[in-house]
Amino acid sequence: LSTLSRSDILRNVLGLAAAAGSFRGGAAVAQIGYPALPPLTGRYDAIGCRYTRVNGARAKIFYPASGPSSTEAPYCTDGRATSDGMAGLVGFRQLGLSFLLGHLADGRSGCWLEAPAQREAGALPLLCYSHGFGGNMDMATYLMREIASHGVVVAALEHTDGTASNTVLEDGSERPFSPNLLSQAAQLRRRADELLAAATPGALGEGLPSIDATRVYLGGHSYGGYPSPNPNPSPSPS
Repeated sequence: LSTLSRSDILRNVLGLAAAAGSFRGGAAVAQIGYPALPPLTGRYDAIGCRYTRVNGARAKIFYPASGPSSTEAPYCTDGRATSDGMAGLVGFRQLGLSFLLGHLADGRSGCWLEAPAQREAGALPLLCYSHGFGGNMDMATYLMREIASHGVVVAALEHTDGTASNTVLEDGSERPFSPNLLSQAAQLRRRADELLAAATPGALGEGLPSIDATRVYLGGHSYGGYPSPNPNPSPSPS
């Protein structure tokens, strides 16, 4: 059996390190300019963003603003904690590849933090939005921003049922993705309670556009749009 010399081992290690460095450098170059901020198509070109809590859950609120504020809201509310949480869901963090999603931590949101609300539009509809399994209140920022540009207030919830990629609870502690924290039935009840709390008049706080209480909608993506077990029941026999 042949034995590798010290120089052979060193050469192999350096080769692997160079390959890893090249891969990381290439990934960094490929991420330049991403995520790209999409243009708005609605009538409102300034979108405000603010944060609150409803029934213990964090909520990221998007709304038509009368103009920009001095500070742009972050795309990822918690920076690398948010992007690393998402990286863990797809196995990147476990492989030491969290940097592949790290660019999201520094991405632009295109929304203005605590911008003055647009008042001229009158009472606007409200959409309370539930993220998918392993999601968070940041992942659909560009979609929520686009919806708000058409004259809708959007409250994107970050659920406390363990299905968020990472969230911060009321006591300041972090709750990473914990899919087995509750049963599925308990998860759905928790999510429903948080959505309904956000839909309660006045629950989102002051400083927002006026909300039309007759046009309040609940929606979501994937697990956040969990269907009824029997969405089209047949009429019961008489």
